[in-house]
Amino acid sequence: MLRRTALAVLCLLLICGSGKAQEIEDALARSREAAENHHYAEVIELMTPFNSAADSEDRYIAAAEIGRAYFHLGQYLPAHRAFETAVRLHPDRVETALYLEATSYLLGDTEQALAIFEEVLRSGGHDLYLAVTLPGERQFLSDPGVLALLEEYAQPLEVDLESGSLLGVKLGEDRAQVAQALSSRSSDPSKQALTASAGPVLIWAFTFDPEQRLDEVVVVAEALYRYTPYRLQLSNGLDWRATPATAVAKLGPPERTETGTETSLTMTWNLPGLLLTLEFGQPLPPRPPWSPEGTAPQRSLRQQRTDSKTSSDDPGRMDE
Repeated sequence: MLRRTALAVLCLLLICGSGKAQEIEDALARSREAAENHHYAEVIELMTPFNSAADSEDRYIAAAEIGRAYFHLGQYLPAHRAFETAVRLHPDRVETALYLEATSYLLGDTEQALAIFEEVLRSGGHDLYLAVTLPGERQFLSDPGVLALLEEYAQPLEVDLESGSLLGVKLGEDRAQVAQALSSRSSDPSKQALTASAGPVLIWAFTFDPEQRLDEVVVVAEALYRYTPYRLQLSNGLDWRATPATAVAKLGPPERTETGTETSLTMTWNLPGLLLTLEFGQPLPPRPPWSPEGTAPQRSLRQQRTDSKTSSDDPGRMDE
């Protein structure tokens, strides 16, 4: 009899637990739909009941969603409090840590903001979008403490021009190999490219031909510099600070030179097995300290297979 009672209680607990899980999943789906439509007050209303949930993961989800909603409403103090709760529950999750860094900075606590920022860098965080593309972005990026930390934890992103390789993958490799090397969450062949972004800003794109072979690689050097600790490094000695003059000195005269909008300049070299295209232009403000006034440093890099069936006649064009 006692055994039957225990089993009945256990079954009841499992049923209740399943119901609670479904409840927060439904609320989360509705809140994310509301957020997409910028209905942030609705997000707060939907997720607030889960602030006192028994499960710590549910409390984390509620705090993170509520914090983001307040953040987008420009109410940084309640957002900060919500992110403090989220970080206490899961200090290992970079996104909420960066939101806490952001609210600290926006509320004037620069010391705490930089401490969080350094810890994220030390732990190997790569996507720093939330740390810098915020209200007050220019001030943050020009802060000497921020610049010093980014310089201290900078990592080279090496491009081998002879083999056409980047991040351990080569032009012509099949999609599965590339996805594995990049630790990509998706290798869906219906999508032409594997991309990495800092929020809405493209960092790099690996694009495949109809046979699922790596056809081209695009790296947005400026976004890489602004939003991650990576620094572009080419095998011939060029790096993210390259200008048209230094590129010509290292690579020789380009096969094609084109001017674009906003005083941009695109140069293309026909190297063995690939086309190399570098775009140069005035950097977005604030101007990086290594870029003197009047210079036009590298904005983006493209490597494209010359034997590809889908090679573009316009090597200066960048597809996402």
